[in-house]
Amino acid sequence: MKYLLIIGILFSSLSLFAQQRINFNEHWKFKLDDQTGADKTNYNDKDWRNLNLPHDWSIEGEYNENHPMGDKCGYLPAGIGWYRKTIQVPKEWKGQSVHITFDGVFMNSTVWANGRKLGNRPYGWITFEYDISKEVDENDEITFAVRVDNDLQPSARWYTGSGIYANTWIDVKSKLHVPMSGIFIKTEQDEVTITTEIQNDFAKTQKGNLVTSIVDANGKEVAVADSKFVIDGNGHQEITQKVKITNPHLWSINSPYLYKAITKISSKKTKENYSTNFGVRDVEWKPGEGLFINGVETKMQGVCNHQDAGALGAAVPDKILRFRIQQLKDMGVNAIRTSHNPQTPQFYDMCDEMGMLVMDEIFDGWHKKAPNDYGAHFFEEWWNRDLTDWIKRDRNHPSIIIYSVGNETKGEEAAKALVERCHELDNTRPVTSGHSGSDHMDIFGVNGHSERKGFFDHLSNDRVFVGTENTHTWQVRGYYRTKTWYRDGYPCVRHQPYEYPDLTDEEVFTYDWTTSANKSSYKQIFNSSYDNAMVRLTSRQNIEQLRDIPNYAGSFRWTGHDYIGEAGFVHGGWPFKAFMGGAIDMANFEKDLFYLYQSQWTNKPMIHILPHWTHPTLEKGIEIPVWVYSNCDEVELFLNGASLGKQKPGKSWDKMQCEWLVGYQEGELKAVGYKDGKAILNEVIRTADAPAKIKLSVDGEGIANTLEDIVQVRIASTDKKGEFYPYGENRSFFNVVGAGRIKALDNGSPIDVEKHYEATDRIAFYGLTRAYVESTDADGDINLYVGSILGEKRLITSNQVNIDVEQITLRGKASNGKISIYYTTDGSTPTTSSKEYKQAFDIELGTTVKALVLLDNKELLRMQEEFAADAGFEWKTVMAAANPGGDQAEDASFDGVTISNEGANFNGKGFIDYGRNEGGYVEFYQENDGSEGEYTLKLRYSAAKRDIKEHTLTLDVNGEKQVIALPSCDNYRKEWREFEVKVQLGMGANTIRLTALNVNGFCLDEMKAI
Repeated sequence: MKYLLIIGILFSSLSLFAQQRINFNEHWKFKLDDQTGADKTNYNDKDWRNLNLPHDWSIEGEYNENHPMGDKCGYLPAGIGWYRKTIQVPKEWKGQSVHITFDGVFMNSTVWANGRKLGNRPYGWITFEYDISKEVDENDEITFAVRVDNDLQPSARWYTGSGIYANTWIDVKSKLHVPMSGIFIKTEQDEVTITTEIQNDFAKTQKGNLVTSIVDANGKEVAVADSKFVIDGNGHQEITQKVKITNPHLWSINSPYLYKAITKISSKKTKENYSTNFGVRDVEWKPGEGLFINGVETKMQGVCNHQDAGALGAAVPDKILRFRIQQLKDMGVNAIRTSHNPQTPQFYDMCDEMGMLVMDEIFDGWHKKAPNDYGAHFFEEWWNRDLTDWIKRDRNHPSIIIYSVGNETKGEEAAKALVERCHELDNTRPVTSGHSGSDHMDIFGVNGHSERKGFFDHLSNDRVFVGTENTHTWQVRGYYRTKTWYRDGYPCVRHQPYEYPDLTDEEVFTYDWTTSANKSSYKQIFNSSYDNAMVRLTSRQNIEQLRDIPNYAGSFRWTGHDYIGEAGFVHGGWPFKAFMGGAIDMANFEKDLFYLYQSQWTNKPMIHILPHWTHPTLEKGIEIPVWVYSNCDEVELFLNGASLGKQKPGKSWDKMQCEWLVGYQEGELKAVGYKDGKAILNEVIRTADAPAKIKLSVDGEGIANTLEDIVQVRIASTDKKGEFYPYGENRSFFNVVGAGRIKALDNGSPIDVEKHYEATDRIAFYGLTRAYVESTDADGDINLYVGSILGEKRLITSNQVNIDVEQITLRGKASNGKISIYYTTDGSTPTTSSKEYKQAFDIELGTTVKALVLLDNKELLRMQEEFAADAGFEWKTVMAAANPGGDQAEDASFDGVTISNEGANFNGKGFIDYGRNEGGYVEFYQENDGSEGEYTLKLRYSAAKRDIKEHTLTLDVNGEKQVIALPSCDNYRKEWREFEVKVQLGMGANTIRLTALNVNGFCLDEMKAI
């Protein structure tokens, strides 16, 4: 199968007489909850909040275990929100074709203009527009109202955000114009084919010229086409033109060269110009051989990513979005799958410019996968409209080389229709899916099932293969375990995982986020950064398979960045709020895994050591596996100046890291990388003492001289010498002086459920905190002050406390005021009469230190920190990796039954007591990221011997029902039995409901699918 294409994008600024694209983000009003009559022009909105778009109201809220978003969407508030905006109509708009355009509203949006309902769009990830020419012509003022209904939850299986999270525009054109997404450019070799739609909204026939000029990156015209047209009144016409570019510059990952197509429409009444970026490149998919771009074999070294960016939610500023794409590029990633929905238009523009391939995906399920998602309520009615708008919007991007239409979902008829429609709209790209309707797909895409041992032994070469969601490994930044861990245990017949040995016979590390007694689920664990926590195979083995198997065209790991939501199925739910599969955390801090990929997927010399070398509770001499990731020829490791020998990074998965077992002693580890026998770079890590200072720095670009620009500040915990302290968890306090504000705070923690939006303080997570600072004016100085009361929370090796306040200038001139600090240790509120801080001081466990910070005798910060035996991380909680239990019944959905903990020997927090309630039920959500087929359900239960020997229930799995009979137990609520039954599970989301038929004293503890 061969696809040759040239791609383009409609520029965001269009310029010529009467033709404008106006950013419409400023000066909206917003109010949460439903508002009666807010669609009317005369509605009083004076008490509404003023804000600029994009906006996500969910991320502004508090995390709460009881919020209906639940574990799937990250425990944030949802609901209904309203937006309103009133504008004066410029005279030059009169008589024109005027539209209001939304690049993304989640979800169920309805839009009014002067009380007239323009329409509604249920789908939350699509660009749409409404014609407001009537309102423009008939009024001098227009009031827009937008109702966003994200009330029914969960509305997806991951965090979605709520509100108008993307840009809005007013498009003003002549009545003779190119409609939205009305230009399609494709090529074969050096021939460019441009299809242009022209809409005539005049009542009379219009004659004119369509001229398309091709311009190179230097502004030089390299080809031109000229066509005449005659279009009837209120008519529509498509005109196809062909030109040739002599020796075109080819778009590629390493050289993302872009041309422009300048489209000119002229007639007696119209002169309009449109600018469309595009790139020239050949894309060829060869069964048995893989993917070729411009004749060069190319492996898609990919990641899957959702829309949100941690503390910033779904309304991601362009600067942060670009930073994250570049971060992935620096990691060696060359492809992103937009799982499981399209992203905002600027994402694709950036990928075009930066040379990032895209698998553009539109749907998660073609039926219900979350109780109130698009598949449950809107797919059948809306899929064709949404897919059409999606493909027409995106089909000109050179970065997009493949479409995906579904993810772990079912429906042969749907699959066939979706693929056919994609081909009708764009015959230049193949279509795939995440293991959905595979027989109908051009490219065979498989999710987790492709990780199974032996999968590639039976892979057919009739189509090119892509690992659409492969591989699944988990890791928490800064956390280590030497014992191998599998999500579902080893061996697991269901997953057929590869076997990996433990790194050490006994677990080396002892610290953890809490004790076992404080975990509500066996799943609530942090995962190791050694690349030894997985479902079926490690990241290293996946890298090897992708590299060495010819027909394996691409692999998209789950995920590039951590994301909010999906916190229950894998991670056990509250207080876990996020999914930890990324190589980079939610706060944009790189994990060790980032450097593994960099060592395998990039050529610029690099070197990285793990783990850190600060282990205050380990005995001297305990052997620690020290890994070094590098793409150098050789690596030499030194401990306190003594060489531990050289190693060569290998090609096989188990040799990709250089590994030394090093007896622990405090001091310095140094790794030196060699090329052609010469030392070319090194990395040094040292043992840190107790935390005593903080260090501020900026990641990415600084703040520009514009309003609402953003910068990300890194706050690192260090000791007195400035060495990074990797267990830092002291709270930092923030104050912006000048023309800026704290937009949000984060730290990358999957369990920190403090509010992000406009917060003033946040704990560190393994030594790091993130502050997003936003400018409140286009100019003016911006200085950030950060303070912290620093020490080991449990006084493990030191009972000393330091207070540090640091300042960083983010724009303009530095602030040079005098800092004064006063503190107390008795719990009282500090004043200027309290003890002034001059040097470190000693405390005892149980002490709360409070501090007042003054800048030029004016209050700057108020801080406090508690030091106690139960504060912060646990330090001695060594546990072997337990065989996983089942899903707890008390955490499932239920009705007509009750939660109880009266009894003994049950797992989790309790169990479900059915009593004798016929019709009472428990419903489990079971995610199956493997293949559909027969599985065994294990039900852990206890049943009383009262008047029945067997208790009967209806077992309903995805609508397939059977009656099961479970024998009574001798010791009710103390004896727990296991009942096994065979069921058919599909890929992706499954619902398993157990409904009482004839029970009298029946209790369900947990369910497990194997």
